[in-house]
Formats: sequence, C-alpha cells, structure tokens
Amino acid sequence: MFLGSLVKMSYKNKVKKLISKELNVKNVVLFSSCRNAFYFLIKSLNLGFNDEVIIQKFICDSLPIAVKQAGAKSILVEVNKDTFNLDIEKVKSNINENTKAIFFVHTYGNSIGINEIKKLCQEKGILLIEDIAHAYGSSLNGVKAGTFGDYAVYSFTKQMVNFGGGALISNKDVSNVVELRDSMKVGAGLFVYLKRFMASLYETRAFFVSKLLIDFVSGSDDLKLTNVLDKHNHCIGIEAFFAYMQLKNIKKVIEKKKQNYLMLRGKVKTQRMGENSSFNYLSFFFDNKDLRDDAISNSFLFLPVWKNSVISDNLAFVPNSVDFSRKKLKKFVNFFNKYNKKGSLK
Repeated sequence: MFLGSLVKMSYKNKVKKLISKELNVKNVVLFSSCRNAFYFLIKSLNLGFNDEVIIQKFICDSLPIAVKQAGAKSILVEVNKDTFNLDIEKVKSNINENTKAIFFVHTYGNSIGINEIKKLCQEKGILLIEDIAHAYGSSLNGVKAGTFGDYAVYSFTKQMVNFGGGALISNKDVSNVVELRDSMKVGAGLFVYLKRFMASLYETRAFFVSKLLIDFVSGSDDLKLTNVLDKHNHCIGIEAFFAYMQLKNIKKVIEKKKQNYLMLRGKVKTQRMGENSSFNYLSFFFDNKDLRDDAISNSFLFLPVWKNSVISDNLAFVPNSVDFSRKKLKKFVNFFNKYNKKGSLK
C-alpha cells in the first residue's frame, strides 16, 4: 500500500462518480484489475462446476482462468472474422440449460454485434456481462459500451497509462461482490505495479520501451503465467488518480484514434468497427500465417494476437497511438502492402 499513501482516498470516489455519471449507472466498484473484477463477479453469482459462461476464443487467457478459479466452466466460442467480436450463430449453437452468462468483449473498442447478443440473453434469461477494457467512451446506436448488459468490467491500463486498477459497473445490487472483495485483503509487491505500468506504456509515445518488455515476456516458456489472477484485490489511490485524470479527456483521445483508423480503413485489411467505437488498436489481417509471421519478424512494432481463434494466425496489431503522424501511418500501410498487395496511403 506504499503507493496508495501518495494520493488521498478522495480520488477513488472521484473516479467512481465520473464513471457512474458518464455511463448513468448506480454502482461502480473498484478493483486491482479488470480480471479481478470479473473473477469476483463470477464468484458472487455462486455458479457451480457445471455452470457455463460463454466467452470468445479471441481473448486474453486470464479471463477463462478467472471463470475456472471462480468455480464455473468457460465455453470458448469463435468470433466473427470481420468484427473480432462474438459470432451470434456460434453462440446460439453453444447455449444449453447450463449456460448462465455470456461475456461480450468489445474487442479493441468495437461494439458491433452486442445488440444481437443482448436480445438472445433476454430471450434465454441469461446474464450479459461486458468487457469494456478497450471500449470506455464508445457507443453503438446511441447506447454506451458498458450499459447494454447486466454487468460490465473495465481496466485502468488498456486505454491509459497506469500502475493497475479496474472496475465493476452495474445497476444491479453488487453488495455481495464488495463483501467478497473486502474479505480478502492482500497487499501487492512493487513488481506487480511495475509490470502493469510497463504494459500500459505500449499505447503511448513510450511504447518502444514497453515493446521490448513484451517481446521478452512473449519469448518465455509459459506466457500464461503473466495472466494469472492477482492476489491483491483493491485499487489504490494513485491508480484512481491516474484513471481520473485520463478518463476526463478520453473523448479527445478517441477522436484522434478514430482519424487514424479512418486513414487506414480501405487501405489495409482490418477490423470492421462502428462509427463510435474507441479504436484502441489498429489491426492488420494478412493473407496467411507465414506472411503475418514474416511481417512481425521484420517490423519491431507489429505484435501477434492471442492464439486459439480462427483469426489468430492471420492477424497482427499495433497500438493506435494519438502520437502517430500521417507519415507513420503511411509506413504501416506500405509495410503491410509488401505482403498483401492492395494499394498505398497517399
């Protein structure tokens, strides 16, 4: 808690009020991370071993791990190749009497497809949980990400630079989630905060340093070790402070990222996003895995994506930084087109 003493408790309240007002929700509960918020939510639902939570395959391993550690079973379902979000038909074929919740990830800040999933959940009496780690400030048809479902979880390290932090967002009673969180009080070591801080730098002008660290970790024998749940549960004051200061300006950041996306769209094979997405990453879809791997090996900035999905082998991404100039974006396009002949950015 040594970092928490640097900032007054008031910033925890400020960031909760800010999120609550922006999304027009009653309850915002702060956690040490998005994954911990998700874990304690699932645990609070008292799901058993045979109870199932549908999650997309194209996802960080930490979230299926959270479901398992909370005592339930995650059912991994394929995504739509254009939107990178849950495929509604694949979801329908995986629903059964044991399905208790569907976890919709607004992949890279994109909400396309959630209305179909919401309708299905309402028809089947299934909980809808949103992951808006990349999507705070985005919307679809006037509805804000984080307000479609019964619950939403958010990260303070995906759209901003921070040491950690996350939130559970809902209009439902969340008192049992708070009780569970507060029943386990374990402090975090310095390494935990440094790891998250370095990772969050990847979306800023300092992403070169972060990329070096990511490459090092990716080369380890067991990358999944970086995705286990944190032993500590609480957001500390300095995390709330950084979140509050950056969330106030999130709309300006999103607008710049949108312009970057619009420059690339049509010039490269990329993710289909809604007009009011948050455009958190720029994705590049290659014709095959060999071309993708060759591109990654020859470009420091390109990163491979999470494995196990039908889109994983063809996809690479870069952070959609507000500092990217048109010249930098042109380099991305022309580099991509060395492998996928499609045109260039004038």
